[in-house]
Amino acid sequence: MSKKDNGAALILAYLNEKNRPYSAQDVFSNLQKQHGLGKTAVVKAMELLALEGKIKEKIYGKQKIYFADQAQFKDVNDADLKSMDHQISELSGEVQSLTQSCRQLDAGQGEESTRDLIYPLTDVFFFFAYLSYSHALVNFKLSYVIAPICK
Repeated sequence: MSKKDNGAALILAYLNEKNRPYSAQDVFSNLQKQHGLGKTAVVKAMELLALEGKIKEKIYGKQKIYFADQAQFKDVNDADLKSMDHQISELSGEVQSLTQSCRQLDAGQGEESTRDLIYPLTDVFFFFAYLSYSHALVNFKLSYVIAPICK
């Protein structure tokens, strides 16, 4: 498979995946960084794909727009569309609920705010600091008391 065929296959896969209209400049801009295709190669490959009937081409003034052939995609019936709309509305509600919970936690208004989560940690920190201080104080007192005896 030559680089020319590889570029055409890559562009065809890209247009089918995105399933929206693009100009040759848009495809070049989107694929150039990842795959290093030249603009002339993109234009030629897109014209070749249009001649082969793998993609469709529309001309608007001086601009050519290319898009995937919609005949290759299966038709979706109304029941499937309603099911998808229902799933989208359920997921949107879940996203809104989670977003609201995050905002409440950030504002300290939730069931367990970050302040409620931090206070027990500060208590543990201060208790640890007190124990460390007490331990150091006991060691100091013992060394003060024992040192004269050992001399």
